[in-house]
Amino acid sequence: MNNNEQLNLLRTFFLISGIVNGLYAFGWTGYTFIGGLISCGIGCLFGAFPIINIIACVMDFVAYNRLNNMNRSGTYSSVQFASIFDIVTVLTGNVASMVFGIVGLVFLSNEEVKQYMKDKGIY
Repeated sequence: MNNNEQLNLLRTFFLISGIVNGLYAFGWTGYTFIGGLISCGIGCLFGAFPIINIIACVMDFVAYNRLNNMNRSGTYSSVQFASIFDIVTVLTGNVASMVFGIVGLVFLSNEEVKQYMKDKGIY
């Protein structure tokens, strides 16, 4: 698999992960709201979970946009941060995004991919 194919696959992973994180954020928000009403506020303790998914969702779409356009420097650090935050989403039960984050970090650790990004001017 060449470098461009790896970045295209990574872009697809970020799109899927962003959608999944959005769904998890929606689900945890509903659970927090309904659980808070039913349990007289105790369910509101889960209010941090949607925030983790919302941040991961936004970062996934930022990384997707940067990999889609490939015209801005700092793409590597944005993609790396999004991959790390995808791994953190396992705290909310999102295993798919965790796997995508690990695969993303493996792709980014490849020296050929780094050199390709440097040659394109987006490192």
